[in-house]
Amino acid sequence: MIECYNIDNMTYKIDRKFDLIYCDYIYANSDFSWVDKFWESLTDNGIFIVQTDDSTQAEIKLYLDNVSGGRDHWVNTLIFKQEWGGTPAKGFPQKHDYIHVYCKSNKKDYTWNKEPIQIPKATAGTNFDKKGTGLKTPCSVFDDLGNFSTMSRERVKNNEGRNIRWQKPMKLMNRLFLAFTNEDDWILDPFMGSGTSAMWCQKNNRNFVGIEYDEQIFNIALKRFRTNDEN
Repeated sequence: MIECYNIDNMTYKIDRKFDLIYCDYIYANSDFSWVDKFWESLTDNGIFIVQTDDSTQAEIKLYLDNVSGGRDHWVNTLIFKQEWGGTPAKGFPQKHDYIHVYCKSNKKDYTWNKEPIQIPKATAGTNFDKKGTGLKTPCSVFDDLGNFSTMSRERVKNNEGRNIRWQKPMKLMNRLFLAFTNEDDWILDPFMGSGTSAMWCQKNNRNFVGIEYDEQIFNIALKRFRTNDEN
């Protein structure tokens, strides 16, 4: 089941529990009241994922620690690495996002599926490949997903022909959602944007609720998953 709403996410009336909530919010906005609202809609062992950059990564981490109950609920801080874009005149280029992952339960009895996200090992076929599979679980720095540049074929454009801002690639959804959910689970994306998370759920037999306040972007997202068109 796929449900999408063209509303402000704070007006959404929650009528179910979610197994995973993915929040790719507007990073410069430090009003985190949405965290309180949606955290309460997690299942007892649900996963809460927040993606950000240096604009608010420290602030949102502290906020999540407070709302969740602290260290016992923190699962990972992941780095989604990119290698494209401008370079400052001084200093190192900041070309990555932070992805904070928390679990509702302090017993950490959340879903964890490592098999579908395995990647090739550099030591495959050698004596260092002790299990002989040639595969490993990715580390917390995602530097193997490739660059999602402005020229990527997966990029979605608005009605004026410009790339929709803040779009995330399907490869990132694969990495996060396959690991932390099972088929028929419910996923909520309260900052749905161009609908990549909705398309992923449609393709991978997850139930989905998406919320997007921008009417134009919302309609583009609807068209994408109704026509099963990733571009």
